Amino acid sequence: MPYTSPTSIQPSEVEGHPIQKFINKLAGQPQSYAKKANYIFGKTLGAGTFGVVRRARDINTKEDVAIKIVLKKAFKGNESAFYDELSLLQKCQHKNIVGFRDWFESKDKFYIVTQLATGGELFDRIVEQGKFTEKNAVKIIVQILDAVDYLHNKLNIVHRDLKPENLLYVTRDPDSELVLADFGIAKELLTPDEVLTSSAGSLGYCAPEVLTGKGHGKPCDIWSLGVICYTILCGYSPFRAENVNDFLNEVQKDPPVVFHREQWKHISEGAKRFILRALTIDQKKRATVTELLNDPWILSNYDDYDKDDLLPQLKKSLAKQKFVRVVEIVKLNNRIKKLRELETDSDSDDTDFEFVDSSSSSDSSAFDLSSVANSLKKDTTKSEVNASLFQQVVRAAATNKEKVLSYKEPEAGN
Repeated sequence: MPYTSPTSIQPSEVEGHPIQKFINKLAGQPQSYAKKANYIFGKTLGAGTFGVVRRARDINTKEDVAIKIVLKKAFKGNESAFYDELSLLQKCQHKNIVGFRDWFESKDKFYIVTQLATGGELFDRIVEQGKFTEKNAVKIIVQILDAVDYLHNKLNIVHRDLKPENLLYVTRDPDSELVLADFGIAKELLTPDEVLTSSAGSLGYCAPEVLTGKGHGKPCDIWSLGVICYTILCGYSPFRAENVNDFLNEVQKDPPVVFHREQWKHISEGAKRFILRALTIDQKKRATVTELLNDPWILSNYDDYDKDDLLPQLKKSLAKQKFVRVVEIVKLNNRIKKLRELETDSDSDDTDFEFVDSSSSSDSSAFDLSSVANSLKKDTTKSEVNASLFQQVVRAAATNKEKVLSYKEPEAGN
């Protein structure tokens, strides 16, 4: 995607006290930095290698938001990737896609403001229910399909990192919308059939063509959706491989996935056919999002799917993921300490990188697949420097519900 200058993105009008603007100018801060005064920063919700996620309150709108603070050093001179992504995110206006709010910058940091989702991650929400049936699964998949349909057919965007961790509920309301988050490695295609060759994604969810480097496009999102559908119906991944080469060998089977009798005996044949349409190895033969929206499993009267409770099987597998999250909290404060050390003296504001005082989300598993490419003995580009830019921005709040829900309105004058 061609470089877009920060001025063409047109962030909201810079506000703030004239004296503060003057001080910022003397300090060499960009004009947009004055907008930082429009937010009351709360607790640290998560931390990654090059940034943290903070809860905040927009003073003007009174909206609770999530702010990702990223060191510019993460881009190593390729800041255009940041501005390109902002331009992309501002185009996304859909009920099932996380809302972008604003951005600003200091000399050494980028600040990204997004919608704050407090309804929980997809799997958390499933486990909390007293019952989960195939009918519930269809409702989830329809919302994901609607989001992908909007990206593919309205905006010509391929997401490239669809996975359960990036699917969040906006509120705790039982009828809350499910939203797709994390556009760190999304790409806007110049043509509907443009082929991408830069490899990026999350192992276990990315399509085979992404890993082989032969070129990929919109069909890679369909593969990821197929993996998600399989996983929410049985509680485990359709693939067991833990490295790229083993995965590529595993999917050479026809079909590439197995529906184990014990775990799938209560799930309809329609669901299995839907999954196989999405998990077709040949991307040219793989179903499109439009075709899947018209699949019989989606369009049928799925009251018939509301009989068998799938939750007991799901809980067995999802409990393991919970344990991983608990372990990750031990690493967070060390990350924040390193972030403070990376700050320059000219832009040192250590209140940005506050230490975590309770449970928090871990790093996302989305990654630049340069290490994967090395394992395949092939070259890879470095164009995905922003691969983790929007990781955890909204998801962080979902795993910190206690802090979010106990947030108190600051007293006047504070």
